[in-house]
Amino acid sequence: MASFDAELKADPTSWCTSLLLGGKVVGYMVVWFVEDEAHLANLAVAPWVRRRGYAQRMLDRLYREAFLRGSRIIVLEVRGSNQAAMALYGRNRFLPGGVRKDYYKRPREDAVVMIRSLGIEGTNP
Repeated sequence: MASFDAELKADPTSWCTSLLLGGKVVGYMVVWFVEDEAHLANLAVAPWVRRRGYAQRMLDRLYREAFLRGSRIIVLEVRGSNQAAMALYGRNRFLPGGVRKDYYKRPREDAVVMIRSLGIEGTNP
């Protein structure tokens, strides 16, 4: 929780948003905007509300925010074993862009870097 609080107080490169359902936080997203790139640092949805389209809603918010901030691409890292997340990002036109060895520590695992171009014109996010 301390790291999330720090992100909320960070400089304008950090953008945090949450998803409320019945007054409860059921999801959140942390994004860093640097130059013309958006880096999706974290997107999480509570286990009891998964597979209901909430992660997609948050991604749609990210596309709008990235467009408004002039981002050309969105980059993220995801565990290779997280097939649900990989499928979600694949449906959203993210493509594998490399591997970061031993990126995750608990448990130790490589990260798949995924990248989505937002297009030069910024249309069709």
